[in-house]
Amino acid sequence: MNKKYIAIIAGVVVLLIGIFCFFKFKPSSLDKVLKEANAYKSYELVCNMEMLENDELKSYQVTSTFAHIGEKDYYKVELYDKSLNQAQVIVRNDDGVFVLTPSLNQAFQFKSEWPNNSPKPYIYQSLLSFLKDNKPEKVKDGYLVNGNMAYENDDRVKTQEVKFDKNLKPIYVNVYDKDGTEVIKLTASSFKVNQDLKKDQFAQETIMKQTQNQYTSASSALPLYPVALMGSTLENEKVSQIDNTTNHILKFTGEKSFTIIESALSKQDAMSVQTISGDMIDLVDGIAFQDDNQMTYVSSGIVCSLYSNDLTKEEMLSVLSSMQATNVK
Repeated sequence: MNKKYIAIIAGVVVLLIGIFCFFKFKPSSLDKVLKEANAYKSYELVCNMEMLENDELKSYQVTSTFAHIGEKDYYKVELYDKSLNQAQVIVRNDDGVFVLTPSLNQAFQFKSEWPNNSPKPYIYQSLLSFLKDNKPEKVKDGYLVNGNMAYENDDRVKTQEVKFDKNLKPIYVNVYDKDGTEVIKLTASSFKVNQDLKKDQFAQETIMKQTQNQYTSASSALPLYPVALMGSTLENEKVSQIDNTTNHILKFTGEKSFTIIESALSKQDAMSVQTISGDMIDLVDGIAFQDDNQMTYVSSGIVCSLYSNDLTKEEMLSVLSSMQATNVK
């Protein structure tokens, strides 16, 4: 064979190998966008979230804010309960993790790894991790990701579907139980990145001053009643006044007895901070904490404490998370 032809063939082979290697090993467009998304210094995600709890649909507007300042990560999540016109703010800053009820000027302080201790549909880092851990499907206007999912303290959650646009802006998050029933639906309405956020914007005092006059008292919503009764019935209920706080006391007896004390605490002139030593229980729409046979649930300006020697931790949580404005008698 002519040496000239051999050289041409060799050149073509080298060229084909080069083209193959280029396309095989060059970063994909998704890899590039994912790298950029993980490098955001800040974001603000505003979304509507619906949660199905014991056939009741709870509706929230959620504003999730993040900033990486210096060497630290700062988070603030505002959960606005549309039916109660109440908001709860969970914040992580230099002082720790706080759950704020602006309408009451009150805060609970916890030792916790929140929000990194469990996936959440409104934390952008959780959504990026879900995309990385599963095989995304390229669709016309972005990426669709489906996969198994587990939320801490919510055994219903089995699978999750997340849609991003081409720049990995979150579009929606759907969370399903074992039967494929949608238990959480989140739809993003706004997503802004790399804004100039300051540490002061994550300080509990600043947040309280900015929001404490925006919401009404939740006392008119009380009492709430649990749907999950654990085989018990409501024996009696009464109202008591302790230190200008109205407490609704519900006593349930039966197979597994328990007592619930619920209150909408009075607004304080100066911000009140209560340090919690019990274990923090991280929920999608609120915070609970447990200390021996007592579990307290804080959500939308209402504090519900459950006392029982018969219920397990999971059963206590099931009862408290099923509270709604329906008389069970």
